[in-house]
Amino acid sequence: MSRLTALGAALCLVAGCAGAVRDVPVSSLALLESEASVGLGSPAVGICRDGDGLLVLENSGTRIIRLAIDDWRLASAPQETLPLSERLTAPAGVAADRFYFYLYDDHVLYRMSKEKLDLQAWLGNVRVAGLASFESGIMLVSDGDRGAIWYKGLFGESRQFITGAEVARPGAMVALPDGGFAVVSAASKLVYFNRSGVVLRTVPLPDGSDLLAGDETGELCIGQRGKALVWVLKDNRLTGFRLPDSVSPLSFVVVGGRLVVLDAGMRLGVYRLPEAE
Repeated sequence: MSRLTALGAALCLVAGCAGAVRDVPVSSLALLESEASVGLGSPAVGICRDGDGLLVLENSGTRIIRLAIDDWRLASAPQETLPLSERLTAPAGVAADRFYFYLYDDHVLYRMSKEKLDLQAWLGNVRVAGLASFESGIMLVSDGDRGAIWYKGLFGESRQFITGAEVARPGAMVALPDGGFAVVSAASKLVYFNRSGVVLRTVPLPDGSDLLAGDETGELCIGQRGKALVWVLKDNRLTGFRLPDSVSPLSFVVVGGRLVVLDAGMRLGVYRLPEAE
């Protein structure tokens, strides 16, 4: 199959022909160019963007590593090591905004002030499937157990923001540059909604999608844990790309036109994303 045909299938996917993506051979997808790779000193479970750098949550549940990106070369040594005031027994992910770090395990979301570095349980009885910053200190939380999206306020108040009837099985989630949000629903479509919790539109995705990242341009990357495939969604066009066969993504972020992948928890790789035509 030609690359043009593969692109046509991707366009059909956005239009609603979800089955078309299953017919696109992986070998026909363009390979993303690798720009940098660095091994981690300890296994990690998640990464997130923090300003112009990256945060890495170690599997030990005892610390976060901050890495700088310099000319798209990942620093080989930590820029900063941030010990956690309380050990997470089953760390699962990390996020950040201007004033806080957010960490979670399989049943609690924690918040930690960047100034005091004091880890506090912030939302209990929740299996975090996705996080998106509403404002600094305020988060939207996809709950994998109760199938809803929660609004968690600056001073600890919480309320249901979107029900499971509106977004089925909400998962990975991102804040968009226009002030809205996008969330993976039922691992098979992307749902856009606004700050009032009103669903605006949906885009079909490849079945099993559970990774989502975006940047200031509105470009989104979608993937699946353990699979070396990435789908780029920009200007309502969804295009598939492949990573090297040996790559097993656990998490990824988008920074300045690059995709940074946490590979099997042991390595970070930087891949150049295609420029918009």
